Amino acid sequence: MLAMATSTTSATAHAAYPDKPIRLVVPYTAGGGGDVLARVVAARMSAILKQPIVVENVPGASGTIGAHKVARAAPDGYTLLLGVSGTHVIAPSTFPRLPYDPLRDFVPVSRIAYGGNVLVANPGFAAHSLPELIAMAKKPGADIAYGSWGEGSGGHLAVTSINVAAGIQLRHVPYKGASPVLADVMGGTLPIGMSDTTTALSLIRAGKLRPLAVSGAERSPALPDIPTFAECGIPLKLDIWFGLFAPAHTPEPIVDLLEQAAHAAAADPAMKARVAEFGLHDTQIGRAAFAEQMRIETRTWAGLVKATGVKFN
Repeated sequence: MLAMATSTTSATAHAAYPDKPIRLVVPYTAGGGGDVLARVVAARMSAILKQPIVVENVPGASGTIGAHKVARAAPDGYTLLLGVSGTHVIAPSTFPRLPYDPLRDFVPVSRIAYGGNVLVANPGFAAHSLPELIAMAKKPGADIAYGSWGEGSGGHLAVTSINVAAGIQLRHVPYKGASPVLADVMGGTLPIGMSDTTTALSLIRAGKLRPLAVSGAERSPALPDIPTFAECGIPLKLDIWFGLFAPAHTPEPIVDLLEQAAHAAAADPAMKARVAEFGLHDTQIGRAAFAEQMRIETRTWAGLVKATGVKFN
């Protein structure tokens, strides 16, 4: 059972924490995978901390607008971020004027879950697999557009890797989140799009989207019949993670309490079941291991961006 600041230190300055609602910023649109996961996490942590955790969607610029808002927030534990790979390990290589330092301006609290992305198509689209899509794109005069949740996002880089590896030119159309991408793919405005698995899963199961391939190192447990990019000949193994962050300089007793609450929430059987429903892995790690993972992945993504040769504004 969690104790609200049991040490002598926390009993003075931070004994009352939390004594008012906590804001959890999601840097993407409502209804997307990060938003859905954030609401599940918020509900469970609210019960543990005995205070409401209110989700606030701040989309734009591949998640960096919302992340910047939290980086500038008061370091008092009342403004948190559901960060993702895109905001913390991809953005340093894709945003030359990134307004925050992912390692210096935040303190990681806990990684929550991870999983791959999925390339989906309108059910009426002619290609039924990634190899068929590549073959179509190689035909003279081909002009196939795809959507992702923003320039410099993981989805953008994933399809850029397909372009480079296959020698094709799928044309990028950036959006502010995965949900509007999928809406336009279903409506026929776009033939294909990239999404996190969580956002796309219910639409795939309903037959409203056709999955072509997943970007992760292994097949998604929620889509076991769909091959990975690597199985389709594209040398890319790309998983994304979701994690909880606080602004830098948040007092350690508060971060400790938040980490304990996140761990307790992740261990809850009901939450484990929900995470599995989203097509994610619930392998949770603490903040020290999480920080080291981010340092390693930042270097990995920098290498991938350099290999693709893509220049970002």
